[in-house]
Amino acid sequence: MKRKATTSDIARMLGLSRTTVSKALNGHPTVPPSTRQRVLDMAAQLHYKHYRPADQANRAEQREAAGAAMRTIACLIRSSLARSGSKGYWVDVLQGIEESTRRRGWNMVLHFVHQEDLESLRLPRSLTEAHVDGVIMAGITRLAYVRAVAELGMPAVLIDHDSAARAEDALFDTVLMESEQSVCDLTARLIELGHRRIGFIGDIADCLSFRERWNGFRRAMMDAGLPVDPACCAVAPKPGHYYDGAEIAEALAAMPALPTAFVCANDVVAVRTIQTLGRMGLTVPEDLSVTGFDAIETDTDPLPDGLQLMSVRIDAVRVGSRAFEQLALRMAQPDRPIEHIRLATVPVAGTSAAPPKA
Repeated sequence: MKRKATTSDIARMLGLSRTTVSKALNGHPTVPPSTRQRVLDMAAQLHYKHYRPADQANRAEQREAAGAAMRTIACLIRSSLARSGSKGYWVDVLQGIEESTRRRGWNMVLHFVHQEDLESLRLPRSLTEAHVDGVIMAGITRLAYVRAVAELGMPAVLIDHDSAARAEDALFDTVLMESEQSVCDLTARLIELGHRRIGFIGDIADCLSFRERWNGFRRAMMDAGLPVDPACCAVAPKPGHYYDGAEIAEALAAMPALPTAFVCANDVVAVRTIQTLGRMGLTVPEDLSVTGFDAIETDTDPLPDGLQLMSVRIDAVRVGSRAFEQLALRMAQPDRPIEHIRLATVPVAGTSAAPPKA
């Protein structure tokens, strides 16, 4: 059987990098039109499997005419998210994607991407062997894996991104919730309550949204003229991303002295922090204040009676539906500049924050 052409073949024939080829196939605005045309011509010449030769002037019209036809998208989600305490959030995201796909009359195939898949860059077979028109990657924040998908040359949308991604790593459209300003506002509220020693808990290497929340926390502290004490913060990478109470307990035990408040990367981390503090004989908010992010409701990790978490609410179903909308737009208009969409959030007042003990 004749070997199918890859982006590596196109890159080698043209003397370009694979990244440039992938960007050209996906209409990235940083690729000069002349270079992109060379890539498209070579893709057609080599019968590259994900490139359908057509008159470029008529491609948008052809796609629009075919819009009513049945299409199939693949949704990839990191399997660890489905098993973590934040699974409720991701179930809502998937609901938004599925409902939007069904309304459009398209098909959706769901794949759980395991850690070994991420490490070996193993892609689902539906992407490499079946006809898939587009991809949504939910919580797939490993940049190398995103690049592997980009090698296929098909339209895709990310929900969240690699925390260490640079501007040149923008291969696909990305949908995120607004994180930095909302956490900056949460932290400022703690400062207004009188807190001066505030810590942060969250694996900021896990995803871009966590790093942006860390940045918002630091900005609020800087604006108030307060130092960020590394000894009060648990931000180093952890296998469980601090969703594991044991990881939080270890981090708190290593602190020379606890702060008067913790800003947590999300509600799961916040709830596990409150539970860990409780096992240490400390009460929220009497002894420490704690804030979260997501405003999720969970029956598996209940808060102490009467305690409501100060947090930030994001419509997770809308995150999923917006990702689908962006993918459909990208499929219809492949030459649009790469876009990063941030959905607005809403602060949630709670009883988990109070003035520090005198």
